[in-house]
Amino acid sequence: MTNEPLVPAQLGRPERMWQRAVVLVLIAVTRTTRPVFRLGDRELSCSHSNGGWTLSLHSDGKAIFFGQDVDCSDTTYQGDKPVDLLANAPDWLPHDRLRELNDGYELGYLYWWEEGAWARAPYPDYVADDGLAASCDGYAGIFDDKSLADSFADAGYRDRAAAERFVRRVAAGTVDTEALEELMDSASEPGPLPREARVPNALEWAARLGVADRRTPSHTR
Repeated sequence: MTNEPLVPAQLGRPERMWQRAVVLVLIAVTRTTRPVFRLGDRELSCSHSNGGWTLSLHSDGKAIFFGQDVDCSDTTYQGDKPVDLLANAPDWLPHDRLRELNDGYELGYLYWWEEGAWARAPYPDYVADDGLAASCDGYAGIFDDKSLADSFADAGYRDRAAAERFVRRVAAGTVDTEALEELMDSASEPGPLPREARVPNALEWAARLGVADRRTPSHTR
């Protein structure tokens, strides 16, 4: 085993990761009514054909980030059995759930945040990649602002100023019809579905994510 677990530089404070993840969800739902995201109680997951990731916020500032990429997570398939990603894990983690994923070859990495830092279990020397970056491919905007800007551009929103205004609306919790339509108007080409179908869906997601403007009723044009 490696002596000191290393934490990827991509991982930042969980509340900032959550804010960026919320923006990623709203980018997706303004382009399609079927996003790859799932929202639970202070938990947000992204799934794709090769795996995915989950960010879960807990009380007292604690958080968990876990996931897998089936092609790149050496922790899952390189050894005789999956690496025990719950080794040295604190008691407050949902051990039963995570143990089932780990032993079922469905967990490539597990990081927990407490006392202002990320930590993980030690890895065997043969692990070169736990799949963190690959599992977020296409959704790396969760990690930093530059990648988030790339996520806007990849979705066809290449007006940087409009994207930055939308990010500020999300941060302020004031997403409404106007904010969504301004973002949609900035697209380089129309979305695959009529705006009339996308705006109500995006408003619903904004409300569920806690960033919808509650000061005035939202309405579509």
